[in-house]
Amino acid sequence: MLCGVIIAVVGSNGEHGLVSNTVGLFVALLGFAVTVGVLTKFIKIPYTVALVLAGLLVAVLGAAPQGVVITKDLVFVLFLPPLLFQAGLHMDLDLLRRKAIPVTTLAIPGVLLSMLVTGFAISFFLPDNAVGSGVWLPALLFGAMLAPTDPISVLATFKRAKAPEALRTLVEGESVFNDGTGVVLFLILFGAVVGGESLSVAGGVLEFVQVVGLGLVVGLGSGLIAFWLLKRLDDHVLENAITVVLVWGSFIIAEHLEASGVIAVVVAGLIMGNYGTRLAMSKQTRETIHTFWESIDFIVNSMVFLLIGIELQYVAQNTQLLEVNVILAVAATFLAILAARAIMVYPIAYLFGRHWPRGWKHVVFWSGLKGSIPLALVLWLPESPLRNFLLPVAFGVVLVSLLLQGLTIPLLMRKTGVGGEEVEASEPAA
Repeated sequence: MLCGVIIAVVGSNGEHGLVSNTVGLFVALLGFAVTVGVLTKFIKIPYTVALVLAGLLVAVLGAAPQGVVITKDLVFVLFLPPLLFQAGLHMDLDLLRRKAIPVTTLAIPGVLLSMLVTGFAISFFLPDNAVGSGVWLPALLFGAMLAPTDPISVLATFKRAKAPEALRTLVEGESVFNDGTGVVLFLILFGAVVGGESLSVAGGVLEFVQVVGLGLVVGLGSGLIAFWLLKRLDDHVLENAITVVLVWGSFIIAEHLEASGVIAVVVAGLIMGNYGTRLAMSKQTRETIHTFWESIDFIVNSMVFLLIGIELQYVAQNTQLLEVNVILAVAATFLAILAARAIMVYPIAYLFGRHWPRGWKHVVFWSGLKGSIPLALVLWLPESPLRNFLLPVAFGVVLVSLLLQGLTIPLLMRKTGVGGEEVEASEPAA
């Protein structure tokens, strides 16, 4: 296949085998991702949907190259920061403030509810050899893993349909903050499940507040320092390099201080997107930075989906991807996610969205797609029976979500009348 051919050519010189194979794998995966991207322009399906199908194809055909090692540091340190920064970079804080109540409710209580309901659903399917002495912590870990939403394909549809900016901000704002909440909860539970750390409700809440609070401080401090530097420079290449240092620097510093690197990166992205781009950058610098980070986002999303395909191929050597238990777990988990989202979205729409235009609540409910961040988190788990079971289940949930929700959002928007005819200026704060 394409991956193997490129690696064979690039890595043919045994003298530099390790480096050549790594570079060859990267080039092969990127070439495959670009091919998928080109095809989506002709077959008119969202890119993320095409990527998840491509990852599935890699697994089914056994097309993954041998010797690929995916470490948790590769996933957590290399992949997560740019995904989160890109989301914060495009967030409008003024509109976000107007939607603060529904966004905050969906991002914190909504994530907690989703974690609990999803954890309850998966608890019936976890194999005995995967849960050790108790089922609830691994089940809740999986629930936290699937809490983050990924509205990339939805937002692309919103843009084509000329949906109101306020609706786009509501969906993307929820995604940015529930990404942070979900990842922090995942890391707390990860320490208990994998590291054997003791965990209580009070201890978990205290740890959550501490890591989030310190992460906010690190992100704010890093963002303001970067803003100060950018304001004194007029060199678009150097300024772009500063944002690269900001993304991974804020993340690594926060993690070193035992704070949330995820929250730090999100806050840094919000500062750059709302103050840095408007008050400290020239037009050329803004264009350079947005183009650069959109390209990085494309590459990282592509790598995550294709690496999942590689991992699925290896898992499939020991377990069947189409096992009845796995299929039932995917179905139960997906329905649990929808139920938890409905429980949060419709009461919020009733209490705080009475002035929302017709159809908004249905679009917000159906926009909770799952994507690259849950897949990155499942890759972060160490090799174990738990990982081997959760990997195909997580991939299955993302696959169903992107296919069912991602492809039907345009139809739902047409049926509910959500589109460019609505006047967002008249839409109230909540």
